[in-house]
Amino acid sequence: MGPGTSTTATARPFFRVLGNAKLKLLAVFLTVSTILLLTLYSGGLTGNISPGAKNELANVQDYWTWETRTQFRKPQHGNETESTGKSRNATCDTFPSHLLSRVQITLKTGATENPNRVNTHLASVTRCISNLLVVSDKESELHGHHVHDILADLPLSARNRIPEFKGYDALQRGDSNIDGATGWKLDRFKFLPMVERAKKVNPDAEWYVFLETDTYMVWDNLFRMLEQFDPSLPLYMGSPSPGRGIGDGKVMWFAYGGTGFVLSRAAVDTLVARETGKYGQFIGQSFSEQYMKAVADDCCGDSVLGYALYQKGIKLSGMWPMFNPHPLDSIPFGDDHHWCQPAISMHKSQLSDMTGLADWEDQRDRTNPLLYADLVDYLRLGNLPERQGWDNGAWGGIIEQPNTLPQHESLEACRQGCHDRDWCMSYTYDNAGTCVFVKTLRLGGPSKPDIADRFTAGWDNDKIQNWQANKKCEKPMWVKPSITRIF
Repeated sequence: MGPGTSTTATARPFFRVLGNAKLKLLAVFLTVSTILLLTLYSGGLTGNISPGAKNELANVQDYWTWETRTQFRKPQHGNETESTGKSRNATCDTFPSHLLSRVQITLKTGATENPNRVNTHLASVTRCISNLLVVSDKESELHGHHVHDILADLPLSARNRIPEFKGYDALQRGDSNIDGATGWKLDRFKFLPMVERAKKVNPDAEWYVFLETDTYMVWDNLFRMLEQFDPSLPLYMGSPSPGRGIGDGKVMWFAYGGTGFVLSRAAVDTLVARETGKYGQFIGQSFSEQYMKAVADDCCGDSVLGYALYQKGIKLSGMWPMFNPHPLDSIPFGDDHHWCQPAISMHKSQLSDMTGLADWEDQRDRTNPLLYADLVDYLRLGNLPERQGWDNGAWGGIIEQPNTLPQHESLEACRQGCHDRDWCMSYTYDNAGTCVFVKTLRLGGPSKPDIADRFTAGWDNDKIQNWQANKKCEKPMWVKPSITRIF
């Protein structure tokens, strides 16, 4: 609703109480003047008012500034160190376990996954989830958790018609030659039955959260966000990805499984609802059976889940960048989307980051939500030396043309070239003769092993520190749902 509409709506009751013509004329003059001024402020005079004031006038803010509170308890022993060398508050003593009856968390894995990844996740990200539901393609026990084979819930008659389930049968027999590709082909069939199983395990939950073994989840921020929404409404939240066509050149959007996603109680109830007969018996197929062929014909189970929700009238609430497909080392800190926004999840997390971030979070003061700006401290950006065999410009790097410019001549020239550009925060030099500049605060990662000796990367530490000092976040920016927000 624009400024003119808002002003007119508030003026109508004012007219009804005016008793004479002069006052009416005065009211008209004041109303028209107000509309004119608001129009000027939101148009040609926008340079003279603050961005915050412009957003308030135009009502175009893309975020909420909620005042949230942590559900984590304060540590009992401060930072006192145990004999193991770990801080006592790096345990689950402070975790809000009382929420787990209302928030059911499900971890999806597979029998062919790297055991190190699964073990690390259970020892870090999900270490405090006492009622964690672990779902897979084979029944087992893992670190005190029963692992549920949810593909067994699918009808045998349907499985026998799908070639990928030959690999599933081989897994059950214990064949030793099953590779990761076989597990990946089976993975898409887990999305729908895991929603049904989560409902059975915790039928009274208000929220159902699903994540994978390379998903890092900031539980404090997730719980803060969920407190702001009504689970009796059908809500579906996550990082948006384009899915199936829905006509007129449009596509349906689904929540990318790697970043984790959330379904409200009402959304899950809508999905799994089944018609019953005269004697209370279920009539027709379960939710998973209804869409089994659709899953077989698609590349991705998260896409089909989004399609099923769309068909039930439940559209995705896109919560990017809070749910983030980037791993920590490639997040472009400092752009419009990765600074004052709370971080809820990250995908393709390194094993070291899962453990390191979980411990680091337990050490930090949780009075305020964890923002992307805070993660810069964890990465030590602004205090890093140059690294050989490193590339921080593989994504979003800028190579200025022509290739005869001075910065392409040497590492020293590349470093100086970045320093001379106000917008350059880091650089990577390929000694084959290419200098790459990066605008955002990005950690980057190791170069490809076969060419690692060609690359050296560095950061303009002074510039990064000045950026941090001048870009303090007054309030968290909890983004509003959108599928049009630019990635």
